Amino acid sequence: MFTRQLLVSLLFGLLCVTARAALVTYDSEAGFSAIAAPQTRYDFEQASGFPAGDYDPNLSWIGEFDGIIFDATVIAPNQTPTSGSQAMTGAGGSYTSANLDFSGSGRRITGFGFQGLDLVAGEWIRVSASFRDAGSRIFDIALALGQTELTPVFFGAHDANDALLGLSISGLDEAGSRAWYIDDLRLVSAVPLPPALPLLLGGLLLMGSRFRRATR
Repeated sequence: MFTRQLLVSLLFGLLCVTARAALVTYDSEAGFSAIAAPQTRYDFEQASGFPAGDYDPNLSWIGEFDGIIFDATVIAPNQTPTSGSQAMTGAGGSYTSANLDFSGSGRRITGFGFQGLDLVAGEWIRVSASFRDAGSRIFDIALALGQTELTPVFFGAHDANDALLGLSISGLDEAGSRAWYIDDLRLVSAVPLPPALPLLLGGLLLMGSRFRRATR
């Protein structure tokens, strides 16, 4: 009887570890940094491989970096530097938004975070995140109540058991369109399960099956 209870407890504990986690959002860079998973930071500096551009669509950067597709994106001087001198931005007209595609990165990306810049009252950065299981989730990033205009705003979102397929980023105000800036884009990669975990689960199930037969 004790052995059967022990097996049930072990199986329940392992299943709880692999249970579906909920989406968690962050307004603190320290909290986001504490996620127990590898993170990669993109600072958009020329030294790291990003070009410099301006609001001219002919100079906008549309291409691949580190397996990520950056579409309709401008890399420009950082108006409110958080680090370095360049930021990713969108201007007015057709370059209001940027689309990032992670499907070719070779990683299962489970979360993102960034510094939102150049925000004033009545303006916000809208992020549409496409998750494999949860579908599309929309986040609006704006200044907190009483926060000084142009102060950097951190935002992050993470779901350990889902996969982030892509992001669409745009700047909005009451008129519906404006320029925007983000810097220090951070992507969280999934922590792979230990290779022995499936074998352990299988072994426990086999032991439980044999124990049931022996006690009949």
